[in-house]
Amino acid sequence: EESTRWHTMSQSLLDNWSDEGCAAAISEAAASPADPSAPNPLKVVLHDLSSAVVRGALEPERLVTVLSDAALVDRALLPRVQSDLADIFWFLGLRIEAEKSDEDGDGAPKQQLLALVAALLQAELVAPELLKARLDPEMLQEAGLVASHADFHRAQVRLNTRALYTQQKYNLLREGSEGYSKLVTELAELPAGPRDGTSTRGCTRAAEVVANVQSLIGYFDLDPNRVLDLVLEALEAVPSRASHRSLVELFNPQYLPHVLGFKFQFYKGEAEATPLSLYALCGLLLKQGAVELEQVLPHLEPSLPKLREMHAADVARQVAAAKRIGSALFGDAKPAPAEEAEAEAEADGGAARMQPLGVLSALLQLREWGSASRLMELLDGVDVASYPPVGAALCRIVDFLTKPAYATVSVGARLLPSKEAQKPPVPAAAEARPAEGGGSGGGSG
Repeated sequence: EESTRWHTMSQSLLDNWSDEGCAAAISEAAASPADPSAPNPLKVVLHDLSSAVVRGALEPERLVTVLSDAALVDRALLPRVQSDLADIFWFLGLRIEAEKSDEDGDGAPKQQLLALVAALLQAELVAPELLKARLDPEMLQEAGLVASHADFHRAQVRLNTRALYTQQKYNLLREGSEGYSKLVTELAELPAGPRDGTSTRGCTRAAEVVANVQSLIGYFDLDPNRVLDLVLEALEAVPSRASHRSLVELFNPQYLPHVLGFKFQFYKGEAEATPLSLYALCGLLLKQGAVELEQVLPHLEPSLPKLREMHAADVARQVAAAKRIGSALFGDAKPAPAEEAEAEAEADGGAARMQPLGVLSALLQLREWGSASRLMELLDGVDVASYPPVGAALCRIVDFLTKPAYATVSVGARLLPSKEAQKPPVPAAAEARPAEGGGSGGGSG
């Protein structure tokens, strides 16, 4: 293999050392094309040379002499060599710590590695800033780059916190209040339908509102996640506004499931049941393809395995209640335990908090059969029709599908006047005129 060839070259170089041969090997490895599926040739050669220094088979000064000689090693290769050496020092430090044992005594391999690092630093072949970014704090202290590894770690944590976690934007009730107030006002102008009259300025095109919302986000530097949350609130208040897909498409589609899921998680463990408007909003977004069912399910409570367990317990409770009724007919009935009574009351109230079933009911009401059928497949083992909202939605779908077949013979069709009976009667003269015309035409013929 290619890596074996470079290992063989490094071993041959160590057996017959020469500065020119070392420089030639480094230059040839750097010029060799890198194969993504194989180790980097330059790193292989530098690793073998550094490992030889750690084992004591090569003096650190020999490697430093080769790297510092501009006539041997092209100065254009130094940045790449420095970066690879920093990675190799980090790796060798971890390997030495992993292989360390009580027989090591004063830790000769570690001392050899530190001597190589010190020699490269003294020759200015490796930048201290690069080593501080790559090596462990303990090794930095041993190499003399930092005074205390504990203080360096604390300063590093503070720097990362300041750079990554410090809030750069003000809260809603501070400077951004004007921008958010204008945003809410603009969302209220979104037309709910073709003949909607709720707009105060007579806005009939959603594109106008979408453009204004985009301008507000940029002008007031509003947080897109908060804006998305307010947009979903506006769509939940008036579900017909969800037909304007261009408004939701303003935002990153990867964040939409999380913001929507956060709304569901708000009602987790709360006494208040999840509102039907939130289920309707979720169903509309699923129907439009703005979110996928698999993206929403992890945010719903309870989870699908937990829902199956709850359904099995509810079925067992109902079977036990039916057996007690049968026993009562023969006069040997026993009163229901208090625990079963509490479980029955909890099951009756918990059905309204089963968010996957609420989403399924909303999908069925919207006749979004694709997502609804996938969800029912995932709910295998749960009798979804036994829950009243889902059962009622399924009945409405069956009624919708079978209504054309039995409408002409149903009792309701016989009691209500037909469309033909509701038509105004045709005057007798109008009926006779075509017949007379037809007769005269026949006679003349």
